[in-house]
Amino acid sequence: MRDDSALVHDDETPGVPDYGTPGGVPARVGGPAYGSARPSRTVSDAPVSDSEARPDGGDDGDDEGGFAGFLDAFQDRAQAVLSDLGIGPDDDLPTVSDGVDWSLYPGTRAGDAEFALAALSQEQTIERNEAVLASLRDAITPSFGLSWGLFGEIPRIDPEINDWGGESLLETCTTGVWRSTAKLTNPLVKQQLVELVTRMLAAAGFTDVTLENDPGRASRPVPGDASPLVEAERRLDEIEREFGGRTLRDQPVWRLVAHEKVHSDSRFELTIIDLRLDRTGAFLERARARAALRGGPMNSVDIGIVSRGTLPEVLAGEFRERAERYERRDPPAAG
Repeated sequence: MRDDSALVHDDETPGVPDYGTPGGVPARVGGPAYGSARPSRTVSDAPVSDSEARPDGGDDGDDEGGFAGFLDAFQDRAQAVLSDLGIGPDDDLPTVSDGVDWSLYPGTRAGDAEFALAALSQEQTIERNEAVLASLRDAITPSFGLSWGLFGEIPRIDPEINDWGGESLLETCTTGVWRSTAKLTNPLVKQQLVELVTRMLAAAGFTDVTLENDPGRASRPVPGDASPLVEAERRLDEIEREFGGRTLRDQPVWRLVAHEKVHSDSRFELTIIDLRLDRTGAFLERARARAALRGGPMNSVDIGIVSRGTLPEVLAGEFRERAERYERRDPPAAG
């Protein structure tokens, strides 16, 4: 039996660090600073209440965005009143059903409002995600000697679109992709890293931890397979195309994923890139393009988390009020 407590050292490539970097471990590069394609959703420019925006309660007389917001709120209120009276908008419109226009639904999918309001707020989700990644980096560094940088893949917040083409109040939070400044090449070391991360993710409440490149997944029977052997071979072909090999030892890319579905809709991803195993050059080409765009090493260990459907605390009241209009109403088909 293999002793997992003893680290396996990898000296296959002299002069290129497999754990850490020459001359010691450098300081981390970068740090979380969430931004957004929607200008009002940067952290430093997050929505604030009127009293916070104007402590004196005054009107600057030149608030064009505020006037537009007033009109939007007025139209929403008018629709809500009409809906309560049974007078809905034009039911011939594809987004209208049961007297309401679902393009104005504040969530993303019908029925997701309850979960969005009960889940961690956006601010709490960001804090939790950053803490999980920090604990992983702090555990991996002394065991495997890896140091980390963001290399241009900074944290961000992106608006979401609901199933009927309207802008949701929910947003997707993406942590920065933390990338190691050194490589792992020994498959036993890679497996040790996967096992360490798997244990830590379970302790943090993540489930469905899956090593997606594991060829053993191809042979596991799937209910409904008409020909298990044929389907297993097909799945193995898919693994080879996506990860570059049919065995763990031959694959230039490993990917471990996990999900947290109780307090958020979050997906964790660990990627191990070892381009010396790339037989086709396709993975090397993608790595070069990424390095040219964002900088950083091409061989690395990457970790990050994406959380969908997060609700900023300041928008919770508006979300709840708008979502009430859609309770016990049937939506149209998603667009």
